[in-house]
Order: sequence, then C-alpha cells, then structure tokens
Amino acid sequence: MRLKLFLVTIGAALLAVPAAGAGLLDPVTQLLLPTCGATAYPFAPWGDRSPYYAFANNGFESGGSGWSLAGGAYAGFGNEPWNVNGFGARSLTLPQGASATSPGFCINLLDPAIRMFARGAAGGDLRVQVLFRGLSGNLTGVLNVGDESGTGAWTPSSRIASLLALPLATSYAQIRVTAVGGSWQVDDVFVDPWKIGNA
Repeated sequence: MRLKLFLVTIGAALLAVPAAGAGLLDPVTQLLLPTCGATAYPFAPWGDRSPYYAFANNGFESGGSGWSLAGGAYAGFGNEPWNVNGFGARSLTLPQGASATSPGFCINLLDPAIRMFARGAAGGDLRVQVLFRGLSGNLTGVLNVGDESGTGAWTPSSRIASLLALPLATSYAQIRVTAVGGSWQVDDVFVDPWKIGNA
C-alpha cells in the first residue's frame, strides 16, 4: 500500500513539473506570442487560409471612432460586397491625399500581417504603413509596406507582412492608409499576428 502511495505521489509530482515550467514561461510567451483575440478566415474565398482577427472598429460601423482621420478622410456609406464581418453599411472614404490611422492593435514578434478590402480609382495608389508604438505611445518605428493599385472595383488587398521588422520596446502597432493617387474606400481591416497558414 505504501509503495502504491509513493508511486502515485511521485507520478503526480512529475506531472506537475511541466505545468510549473510552463507557468514560468507564461510572461515570455505573452510577450512574444500574445493572445490577440478570436480569429476568423475572412480571406479564405481568395485562397488565404490564414487566421485573422478584427481589432476595434475595423469595419467603420462606428464611424471614425478610434481612427485618426486627416486630409478630408471620413467614414461614409458603402460596404465591401462580401460582408465578411457579417454585417456592414459603412467604409472609410479617402479623397486623394487623405490618410487614416487605425486604433492600436495587438502584435508579436512573429510578423504581423495585414489585409483589408479596398476600392480605388483605376491607376490610383493606396499606401499602407505599419506604425510601431511603445508602452507610452511613443513611435518606435515606421514600416513602409508598399502600395495597393486601384482597379475601380472592391478587391481584397494583398497580404501585407511586416517581415519581422518589430523594433525593440514595441507594445502595439497601428495601420496608416493614405490615398496617394485618386480617391479610395477601405473596409474590414484584419490582422494576422502569427502569420499562420498559407498566404
């Protein structure tokens, strides 16, 4: 009986060691791979099987709330036609030269990727940037991730990755979109903080 009790006690202790070790790693895991929220697959119909999450007011249904709008940008009517958020009647309108900066969103070391729906005049360009911020909101870096070209119709943007460019002391990020050529509409902006799956 004593031998059984001893073996059960040793077994329980051994099982507890990995759990305790995992607990010690929790702060590191949360720093490098934070849980950023529920994920969905809004771009699966276009062959992108990566999970994305929606940050606050990513579809502009609350107007410009949380976004910093400049140069005549505003949240107007007109939604991307696939309704990937499940509902929607509004989108961001950017006259030429206007810009909008998103609310802060969760990121981690493993390369946040961004994707959205946009409609721009044929031949126009939409510049997309990632702004990295520290704990106090200080700017730790800006990544120019390229331009989207307009076609005149709503389309999913390309998958815009930050290429492991996360600066030290960064705690969150923002997206800035600027209509550098022609006017644009932007809707349903999503983030894949882990870059999981196939692009």
